Amino acid sequence: MTNAPAITVFHDGDCPVCRAEIRFYSRIDRSGAIDWRDITRLSDDELPDGKSRDDLLGRFHVQDRDGSWHIGVGAFARIWRALPGFRHFAWVFSVPGIRQLAEVGYRGFLAWQQRNRRARAAKEQSRHAA
Repeated sequence: MTNAPAITVFHDGDCPVCRAEIRFYSRIDRSGAIDWRDITRLSDDELPDGKSRDDLLGRFHVQDRDGSWHIGVGAFARIWRALPGFRHFAWVFSVPGIRQLAEVGYRGFLAWQQRNRRARAAKEQSRHAA
């Protein structure tokens, strides 16, 4: 039996909503079942094989210990299956209609997040130019 985390979560540490969510989940993950990785702090060498920083920032990614990937809404369901108190609710993402609605909501969030990421980058760039 290994003590390695069951899953690795790749999250956007520059996103305020993502940071809050990860803090919340981290407090629940007392057993260390999840390895939380901030994509914005990883060097290029630390990125997982076959994934670019843009891939990981473009959609939420979770990797199982066996190397399989869960992306988007499936990644959220995988986190829930790893967390006590949430694992019994992960099935909701497999219910026809609910998964599709969750995916639509998630894509809306991604559009908002990408606009804000560009705005933060432009603000940072103008601050450095001044």
